[in-house]
Amino acid sequence: MKNLSLRRAACSLVLFFAGATMALAGSFQVNPVRAELSRARPVSAMTVRNTGAEPAVIQLRAVSWTQPDGKDRYDMAPDILGTPPIFTIPAGGSQLIRVGSRRPPEANLERAYRLFLQEVPPPPQPGSKGLRLALRLSIPLFVIPATAVSPELHWDAVAVASGKVRIHVANHGSSHAWFTQIGLVMVQGGQALPISTLPVYVLPGAAHDWIVDVDTSTDHTLRLTAQGEVGTIQTDLTIPAR
Repeated sequence: MKNLSLRRAACSLVLFFAGATMALAGSFQVNPVRAELSRARPVSAMTVRNTGAEPAVIQLRAVSWTQPDGKDRYDMAPDILGTPPIFTIPAGGSQLIRVGSRRPPEANLERAYRLFLQEVPPPPQPGSKGLRLALRLSIPLFVIPATAVSPELHWDAVAVASGKVRIHVANHGSSHAWFTQIGLVMVQGGQALPISTLPVYVLPGAAHDWIVDVDTSTDHTLRLTAQGEVGTIQTDLTIPAR
């Protein structure tokens, strides 16, 4: 996917109240939808395009990205410089933005950040009635070391309650893992089980859990499949009876 529209992407919507009765929203796209920096490529460029019918004012902000306890956490990132920090794009126009790091890459560990592109809504016009939706898009940014890095995934599954199983993946490697098109079936019988299919990032040293509904009164073997950046991932997980 070469570009990502905020009308279709999973993004945050910041709601600004301006009366009632109508919702208004801008729309913009970013290409590419992920950025990488390295010693060989200290600056990355992206194009932001305004697909709406009105000028759009957009603010660019970089944050560090960690995942303590499997939850995304964002903090200030003074070592990442994004320019221009705020800009206006006319309707149908585009803006080139650039991102660089003030810190050199680590020797053998990937660093992770997020770039937030936040629409700044115009002030409400006198007498206007409606809701103004300010759109925000989050772009992953990775600073890659000179040495080769890769994720190292460890999977397990355990019954945590009657009829509930936790599938756990820990990344012991030196770079992130990214999963899409996640599926889960019972090896005995091939029954598909419901599991969240939302794309998942697991950063180095972090972990992720899925809680799924499974009959825990007998032993089961579950087969999890997902698309990763290096191809299809498949792992079988044995669940002892609870």
